[in-house]
Amino acid sequence: MSQPARPHRLAARCAAAAAVALSALAVAACGSSSSSSADGSSAAASPAANTSSGDLSALRADLTAHSGLVSSYPKVSPIPHGVSSLKGKTVWWVPIGASIPTLAAMGNAMQSALARVGVKLQTCDGKLLPTAIAACLSQAASEGAAGVVTGFVDYASMPNSFNNLVAHHVPVLVAGEQPDGGRTSNAQLAFYPTRVADDEMQRLSMESTITNSDGKAKILYIGVTDSPETKHQAAYAKAFTAQHCPACSFTEIDYDTAAINKLASAVSAALLSNPDTTDVVCEVDACEPFATQGIQTAGYTNKVKLFSANGNLSSLQELKGGNLLTADVGISATYYGWLFSDGILRLMTGSLPTPTTTVERVFTKSNVAGLTLTPAAYATEAWYGSNAFEPQFLNAWAGK
Repeated sequence: MSQPARPHRLAARCAAAAAVALSALAVAACGSSSSSSADGSSAAASPAANTSSGDLSALRADLTAHSGLVSSYPKVSPIPHGVSSLKGKTVWWVPIGASIPTLAAMGNAMQSALARVGVKLQTCDGKLLPTAIAACLSQAASEGAAGVVTGFVDYASMPNSFNNLVAHHVPVLVAGEQPDGGRTSNAQLAFYPTRVADDEMQRLSMESTITNSDGKAKILYIGVTDSPETKHQAAYAKAFTAQHCPACSFTEIDYDTAAINKLASAVSAALLSNPDTTDVVCEVDACEPFATQGIQTAGYTNKVKLFSANGNLSSLQELKGGNLLTADVGISATYYGWLFSDGILRLMTGSLPTPTTTVERVFTKSNVAGLTLTPAAYATEAWYGSNAFEPQFLNAWAGK
């Protein structure tokens, strides 16, 4: 993938990233690493080989390819008919947790996008609780939602709630999750996987860690157990490290976002149990402030570097401020919001969406310096390129 961050090459990206994922997962069982729950950690086995200069050069080249602004976006195929008839209807957005900045930004982008065709958006916060998510889905059915988009809610975790929407003839887009629970996409319920982008985000995060250490990182990785996809991301990061950095060690602790307040003490304990740790890697940015607190409590502020992913406003502000954070892989929540809007509009007009992936950018202290780090800027595509994709969607929704 010579320039994987450029969305006009998404087809090539998807194939290449899938190959990387399969290759990495194949070696997951033989990587020299260990894992544990957030209550403790265990040291990784001693690595047996060194990362070659050629490997490091390839990883650095990939990071460079993802460090610039996006210049173009993929073409959006027309929706032949029906979008104009949806004016005045309401789509429900049910994220697994609206407190997660990335998901909140996706919802804001969806609201803006759907408003352009006269469709309203109603957000119901899943609050990171299965009971709250199920209640949202039930309420959407009973209140006559014209369509529902769930954000990173696993179908198999509550099939009855999803099936109830289908029984009420409410089209459902299961965004951010792979097909499971015996279901595949159809005209009533369609999956919009984000695994290609999720894997790529973890790959870039691990590439940043590996290259920054010249292939000798002693990694404490902090994974998330919220859903099958977050668990997959952690497994992918572990496997990628085993494949591309045999001289690295990899120790993992995990947490559930609903209990994230316990994370700082778990990080501190893990560092004290693994005193040779050189790098701490957060799977997602929600972890970053708690990881920082744990690092400080353990007295490791000057001993480790911190890496993270998602590109949240607060994390990029930390990065720009010259604190512990060394690099952050950003993912365009705004573009995803428009993609999910396109997906539900297609379902509501009788066709299946074709999932594609968002754009990503590796943020470092050098390229974040010139960014305007405000909530207003976060709600746009300014950190990644421009909002040039919007006319393509609007034309497609007009049948052009």
